[in-house]
Amino acid sequence: MKTESMNTETERVPVILNIKKSILAGIGGYFLFLIILLATKSIAVVIQTSGKLQFELTDFILPVIGFILLSLIKFLENFRDSEIV
Repeated sequence: MKTESMNTETERVPVILNIKKSILAGIGGYFLFLIILLATKSIAVVIQTSGKLQFELTDFILPVIGFILLSLIKFLENFRDSEIV
């Protein structure tokens, strides 16, 4: 009985670590997409004659794609590695 509870505890820890790693990777993906978006907007302002740099709400919503993609990739990567072991 005691060994069964220990097995479930050791199985839960890798799942929690996988979720934590995937969320951290997702946050990194969000900021990566945001930096790329802001850099291209800044370059466009320098190139164009109208020197206005405007940020809209969609500029901060669009990088959510990066969060979802990188967190999903990292989660599946970690899930696959834990299945092999």
